[in-house]
Amino acid sequence: MHRKRRLIVLAAVVSVVAVGGATAVYASVHGASKGGVAAGPSGPSTGQSSISISGAKLPKTDFITNDTTGLSTTSTSYVAVPGMTKSISVAGTAPSAVVVEVSAFAYAAGAGKLEFVSVTLDGVLGNPIETQFTAEDGTFAQAHAALFAFPGVSPGSHSVAMVFRSFDGTTVFVHRPAMDIRHK
Repeated sequence: MHRKRRLIVLAAVVSVVAVGGATAVYASVHGASKGGVAAGPSGPSTGQSSISISGAKLPKTDFITNDTTGLSTTSTSYVAVPGMTKSISVAGTAPSAVVVEVSAFAYAAGAGKLEFVSVTLDGVLGNPIETQFTAEDGTFAQAHAALFAFPGVSPGSHSVAMVFRSFDGTTVFVHRPAMDIRHK
């Protein structure tokens, strides 16, 4: 039992380190300034090149998972992953951050096929806009995880959804998705 627990903890640490490293690379490539403030244009259609959130107090956690395999789409526009939309209530009187981590096994039929995953808050894509989830060889589904952020979310009720799309209209899959939502 202890060995299994250690393996789960090790997998979680590796996931956090990988997501953190990928986020740092994404930020450095897409123009983060020395202070880590957002660079480039922002807004729902263009997104932000990078964002930095410091000192956020995110005491609430909401979690949703779907133990289904074979959730698929051929859409080249983002659609909600079935069963992966969660309502949250952000407390307080001032805007605060919402941070969402997603994971799933992903499969795109055929080598070189692409699948993208993102998160929306009230229909608006998070930062980064999307993350590539796909099997490298097109043979087996592989586990993937990504971290998305929404700065300046107003207090009140919001809808958070894990979304996915196919790059070229071929069928793409997610299996057993999970979403961890941290907020005030």
